[in-house]
Formats: sequence, structure tokens, C-alpha cells
Amino acid sequence: MTKPNDTRSNILDVAQDMVQRQSISGVSFQELANRIGIKKGSMYYHFESKDELSIAMLERAAEDLKASFNRGKSKTASQQLRYFFNIYFMYIGPGQRMCPGGAFASEWDKLSDEVHRSVRRVLKVQIDGIQDIITEGIANGEFASHGQSPKELASWVISCLQGAILTGRVEESEEPFKFAVNTIERYLNIT
Repeated sequence: MTKPNDTRSNILDVAQDMVQRQSISGVSFQELANRIGIKKGSMYYHFESKDELSIAMLERAAEDLKASFNRGKSKTASQQLRYFFNIYFMYIGPGQRMCPGGAFASEWDKLSDEVHRSVRRVLKVQIDGIQDIITEGIANGEFASHGQSPKELASWVISCLQGAILTGRVEESEEPFKFAVNTIERYLNIT
């Protein structure tokens, strides 16, 4: 028998994939239950509402991102930034899915304040993590700032990546993401 925590984790995994491919409105508890192999009523044992499911999924994504940034701390700034880009390639799959937080943007006006806060937290974790990397890279001479603050550059990097993921999803191609990464690396003078 599957332990409740394993079932909860499975629900979050499947829900995240569905949200990244279809948006939160494309997720139903019945479809989730069918994909996981449990009864729909069992879904409510783990999550009372779609909001609760969304918040749990986004909080998990934020914690995973924080852990990824922490794992990279022993690397050079260039290696850390490339590691972050690789997270997008490995776990989002440009051209296939949206990022967990970005997938909520198209339905922003329909979301609760609690979900808004969770999406913002995922975005903040990314911007803060990239800002730390860029600060280190500028300080040690790895990156060129072009007169921009690390915060401005971090916001620009995340905006580029999120836009490239959206464009790649529409085009069903990884190319926009690869182009964005190449442009970011050239702009920051990463060798």
C-alpha cells in the first residue's frame, strides 16, 4: 500500500506536469485521480481544493529551487548560472511545458490572493538566487555588469528565460530558450 506522503507527492508530481502543459484550469481532481490510480474522493484527503493543491505545488517548487541554488554555492558564478539554465532544460523542457510559476500567469485574474503569493514566491526565489550569482560573478570579474545592478540583471535574466519558455511552448521548440541563454551568456561575458 502507498503511504499517504507518497500519494501526496505523486499527486503533486502529476498536477505539476498537467499545470505546466495545460494550466491550472486544465487540472481536474478526477483526471488527477485517474492518472494516479486512486479514487477522486481520496484526492480530498490530501487537498481540499484546487487552491490548496496549487499552493502546495508552488511551495514545493520554491523549496526545490532554493535547494538547487544552495547546491551550486561551491561552484563558480558561471557554473552556477549554467546549472540554473540546465534546471530549466531538465525539469521544464523548453518547447514542451511552462515553468510551474509561469503556468499560472494566463489565468492571473482568476487566482486567489494565496495562489498569487505563492507564484510570486517562486519568482522571488529565482530572482534572488540569480541576483546572488550575478553579484558574485561581477565581484570576482567573471561577469560584466554593463552599468546595471545585479537586481536589474537578475530580473532581466528571469524575464528572458520566462519569455523564451513561452515562445518555445508556442513554437514547440527549444530554440528560443537556447537563443535566450546564448544572449545572456554573451551579454554577461561568460566564457
